[in-house]
Amino acid sequence: MCGTMKLAAIHLLVASTIFPPTSFLCVALSLTSKNVAKPAQVSSSTKVANSKSCVTFESPLLEAGYPPAVSEYRANTLRNKPLLLYLPGFDGTLLAPFLQFPELSTEFDVKGLTVGMSDRSTVKDLKEIVLDFIENQTKDDLDRPVYIIGESFGGLLTLEVVLAIQERNSKEGSPGSENAINLQGISLINPATCYNESTLAKNGPRLTRVSPMQYPFELMKLLPLFTDDYGLSQLLLILQSKGLPSVIDNEQREAYMGRMAFSLPTKMKFMPQATLKWRLEEWLANGCEAMNNKDDLLGNANVPVLIVAGELDNTLPSMKEAKRLSGLFKNTRTMIHCTPGAGHAHTVGSRVDLTALIRMAFYDRLKTDGRTEMKESARLASDEFYGMEGRYDNAMIGLMPTKYWSDDNFQSINLEL
Repeated sequence: MCGTMKLAAIHLLVASTIFPPTSFLCVALSLTSKNVAKPAQVSSSTKVANSKSCVTFESPLLEAGYPPAVSEYRANTLRNKPLLLYLPGFDGTLLAPFLQFPELSTEFDVKGLTVGMSDRSTVKDLKEIVLDFIENQTKDDLDRPVYIIGESFGGLLTLEVVLAIQERNSKEGSPGSENAINLQGISLINPATCYNESTLAKNGPRLTRVSPMQYPFELMKLLPLFTDDYGLSQLLLILQSKGLPSVIDNEQREAYMGRMAFSLPTKMKFMPQATLKWRLEEWLANGCEAMNNKDDLLGNANVPVLIVAGELDNTLPSMKEAKRLSGLFKNTRTMIHCTPGAGHAHTVGSRVDLTALIRMAFYDRLKTDGRTEMKESARLASDEFYGMEGRYDNAMIGLMPTKYWSDDNFQSINLEL
């Protein structure tokens, strides 16, 4: 393969991460991996939440060696920022939102939940694990602001956590009291509180009953539920150096994006059939039913809510659900954003500036000078250019992979367990 073709292949790999895989795509791409059937391993840079449950909490930017985050860690200033906890979809990974993390880190200390494929935690188990983690992160500063983002299943889990915090705070008193949690805002991305009315609920369970030989091929048939019309066209824009996602606007962020691409073989995990069955039934079906029985409790929530829905979400009826949930939050401020042209897996991909939306939704709590709208050039663009802007360096070709790990763009760090 000539040098030009090698470079094109590398950039194809980099760009492909912009359109994050769901657990189903992870299955398809992981079938050739030697690690297909192995449970997720705990790295030295993750904090184990529960040694029996394969649940971990990560600092994704520190793990990726993103220099601004590493510098703050070394200066011991991350704790001066509000805590932001990202709860993922039922694939249990932090792949879908990774493009958003660098900009989110300008406002928050970003953490994320991951769940291994061998895990059999219930929704109640996960709720307690999340609460314990938040308590641990705020024990030295009981007034530390906490924000939660929940995507898909993570949105359902977020609401369970919110109700638990609400009950706890009503007993403990105001934030700052012992065991009270200073929750300041939540963001729900295509929340799976509507799973029982979804296309996935109709088509997903049958995959748990097919033969093991059929299983991977049946999974592939579900891919159209998660994708949209703009993934390939935006990938080509990047390959041609005609644009980048508006939140990838400097060399350090492009290098971070490139390193994430190279790390995909270790991050994309095969979802066994038994795991799919557990998560569809225990997490989504049972979790959705339990939460829908608590709709009246959401009316007492007093924390502002941002709901982000993909316009072309074929997995869940997310736009309809956003309006329904907004009507349930009677005692607080709710903001709804539709990500134009986005499918389920890409709602927080390249067609949104999630940090800008959060600043707008929680303007009176964050009190920041950061932008509250997507950059104008990206916001006013149409079709496949929406959410994209010209390269920050006006270069004719993307960043060379050799620079992904340069001293300016990458700083390794050993995190304590």
